Amino acid sequence: MRKKIASFISIPAILFSVSFVLTAFAHNIIELYLRVLPLSLVLAVLFALVISMFSSIFLKNNAKRDIFSTWCVIIFFTYGGLLSFIRNIFSQFSNVTVDRNYIALFLSLSLIFAAYKIIKRMPKIFSPLAKFLKIFGIAITIFPIVSIMQFQITQKSHSNANSILALPNASELAVNKLPDIYYIMPEDYAGSWVLKQYFNMDNNTFVDYLQDKGFYVADKSTSNYPKTFLSLASSLNMEYLSYLSDRKNSSDQTVVNPLIENNNALRFLKNVGYSYYQMGSWWGPTKYNDFADNNFVLENKNLPNIDEFTYYIIKSTTLNFIFTKFFPTVVVGDSNKDYRNRILYQFSILPTVVNLSGPKFVFVHIIAPHGPYVFDQNCKSIALRQTKNIPEEQNYTNQTTCINKKLESAINVILKDSAKPPVIILQSDEGAPFLNNWLNPGDNWKTADNKMLVEKFPILNAYYLPGVSQEKLYPSITPVNSFRLVFDLYFNAKFPLLPDKNYIFSDLNHAYEFKDVTNVVSNK
Repeated sequence: MRKKIASFISIPAILFSVSFVLTAFAHNIIELYLRVLPLSLVLAVLFALVISMFSSIFLKNNAKRDIFSTWCVIIFFTYGGLLSFIRNIFSQFSNVTVDRNYIALFLSLSLIFAAYKIIKRMPKIFSPLAKFLKIFGIAITIFPIVSIMQFQITQKSHSNANSILALPNASELAVNKLPDIYYIMPEDYAGSWVLKQYFNMDNNTFVDYLQDKGFYVADKSTSNYPKTFLSLASSLNMEYLSYLSDRKNSSDQTVVNPLIENNNALRFLKNVGYSYYQMGSWWGPTKYNDFADNNFVLENKNLPNIDEFTYYIIKSTTLNFIFTKFFPTVVVGDSNKDYRNRILYQFSILPTVVNLSGPKFVFVHIIAPHGPYVFDQNCKSIALRQTKNIPEEQNYTNQTTCINKKLESAINVILKDSAKPPVIILQSDEGAPFLNNWLNPGDNWKTADNKMLVEKFPILNAYYLPGVSQEKLYPSITPVNSFRLVFDLYFNAKFPLLPDKNYIFSDLNHAYEFKDVTNVVSNK
């Protein structure tokens, strides 16, 4: 019986299927969690089994079945690469309107049919090839497994790197009086005076709106670091990252991922009874949080229970043709349309989050006005070809104007629909994004002159703090002190404010080699 079942199963085909999924996971591991892996692996194994069974029907020889099944698996999982190759070729001919998907599908089926004809005529002497495929399949499966295990071990060693600040006694707090807390982060939103002086954008209308609503706008605020992964790890943990300087020669940005996911602010609020809701972005560290009570992402709306990694695998295979033709709105990718839809989804879902029972901590990470530039100043869609004809500074300020409008609408909803006055921190992580690319090479901060530092560090930073005195706020407060201040005012946490400082790193190969540039940034 076992031999009969084994005659329908191609071990090399299964190994190759599994290796494709594991390799894809390993290459994108910075943005992924292990929880997304089982579903894709199960689907890959099921596909290999189906291919094995059909191959066994037409090819009675086990060696031939293994070779043909493995070839089908390779064609299946490399369909996305073939499609990209065809698109690149046809992009040179603007007048050609043939559907690239049909061409890719035709070529894939042709390669499978040709292989079938060749393999069917193979003599038995080619059976060593089947044995080689099995050995090779084991090897290419083991390599990504080792890589994934090494990454997970490294991540665990870093997960407790951040200090655990003293937590309040939850029993001493009146839960019904705790305000909802919103941490809204528009990515790479420069300070108003920088927008005016360097990008010729008058942001006073938006600043006036915030002040009219009762926000304190810290108009001299600057980021603590010039890159999101450092800035966010610092602000959410309410401390500087000097303790990472022992990794100064590291280029591994994932070191801070555990600090962002299980951060001090989150743990503090969870300890006093808050629920945590994350409205993440396409950026890996804020895409999904295992410690959240709910993650609001576009994928959940389009196809519940199918994670983005599975989408990625689907798009890499021949199934891409089926989804593209029959379910075009299901798969969320990395086109400008997808980026735009993510942002629109975040702003559309926010009213439903406001109405969830509290107390709640809501983190909204919006990848805008950071590029890609997908909105004009009136929030109308703008195509990539249009942005190429516009200076980047103008694309940036146009998208900033749009995001201002979206933020105003969101703030209006939060203030209007909240059961009790909420706390809102509206704060960017860093200044204009393209300034990083002006360095040579990009993000080589040791080459940055004073003008670049002065231009890069100023950010949008505004606080809505109802029912408490704003006397502790000041124009130059930086993100590292935001939650320290809020927790002191609303929970009597007695976290002392830290000196407001600005740090750069040498370059992305020395991501934790920090240099204090506060004197330069503050003396603009």
